[in-house]
Amino acid sequence: MNKFKNSTLYGIFNYKGYLIKQLALDLVWIAIPTTILCAIHEFKHFDIGMNFSLPGLMGAILGILLVFRNNTAYDRWWEARKVLGGLVNTSRNYALQVHSMLNDSEEKEDLMKLIASFPFVLKEHLRDGVVFSEVEFVGENLLEKLKKWNHVPNAVNSYIQEKLKIALNRGDITDFQFLKLIENSDELIDIMGKCERIKNTPMPAAHTFLLRLYIWIYAIVIPFGLIDTLGWWTILAVVLVYYVAMSIVTISEEIEEPFGRDPNDLPTDKIAQNIYNNIQEIQFTSTEYAIYNS
Repeated sequence: MNKFKNSTLYGIFNYKGYLIKQLALDLVWIAIPTTILCAIHEFKHFDIGMNFSLPGLMGAILGILLVFRNNTAYDRWWEARKVLGGLVNTSRNYALQVHSMLNDSEEKEDLMKLIASFPFVLKEHLRDGVVFSEVEFVGENLLEKLKKWNHVPNAVNSYIQEKLKIALNRGDITDFQFLKLIENSDELIDIMGKCERIKNTPMPAAHTFLLRLYIWIYAIVIPFGLIDTLGWWTILAVVLVYYVAMSIVTISEEIEEPFGRDPNDLPTDKIAQNIYNNIQEIQFTSTEYAIYNS
C-alpha cells in the first residue's frame, strides 16, 4: 500500500483530485454545447466542420498567454520562498546571538520566546488574523500584551527591542552588542515588509478575467476544427483541453498568493514550526550541555 502511495500514478490522481472538484461544474457546462454541436454534426443536420487553422492559431495564442500567466505567478511564489528562507536564517542567527551574548535571565528567556513567536504571528498576519493559541508558549503576560495590538508582528518586534533595552541598561550587553542584536530586528521588519508587499500587490483582476474568457471562447471554437476527424470523441478532447488550460490558471491563481492554505501555497506552518524547534534546541540543548559539564 505504501509503495502505491509513493507511485507517480497515485500522486497524479491524488494531486489532481482537488482540481477536478473545483472545475467539475465548468467541465459540465463546457461539455453541454460541445455535445450539442456533435449531435448536430453526427445526425447530419448541418455540416459544421471547418478548417483547423483558426482553432490552431487560437491555441498557439492561448499557449503563450498561459506561459506568461504561469511564469508571473511563479515569480511571486519563488520571491516569497526566498523571503521566508531569509526569515529562517535571521531567526536562527538572532536566537544564537541572544543565547550566546546574554546571561540567563527573564529577559533572555522572553527574547527566545518572542523570536520563536515571530514566524507564527507573521504567517497568520498575512492571512488576515493571528491564532494566539499557536504562541501561548510566550507566557500569559506577553500574550495579553500582544492581544492588544492590531499589527501583532510589530508588537513582537517592539517587545523584543524593549527586552534588549532592559538588558543594555542592566549592563548584560554592551552598546555594540545591543546594536548588533537590533540589526536582526531590523531584518525581521524588512522581511515582514517584503511579505506584505507580495500579499498586497495582487495580479490585476482584469487579466485573469480575460484569460478565463479566452479559454471559454477557445473551448467553444475548437470543436468546429476537430469534429470532422474525431466525431463524438470531440467531447472528450474539448473537456481535456479545457481542464488542462483551466488547471494551469487555477494553480497560477493559488501560487500568486503564496501565504494562504491552498495545496500549492508555501508551507508557512511547517516553516514556522521548524524555526520554533530550532530555537528550542538552541535554548535547551545548550543549557543541558552546560549542566552536564558543571
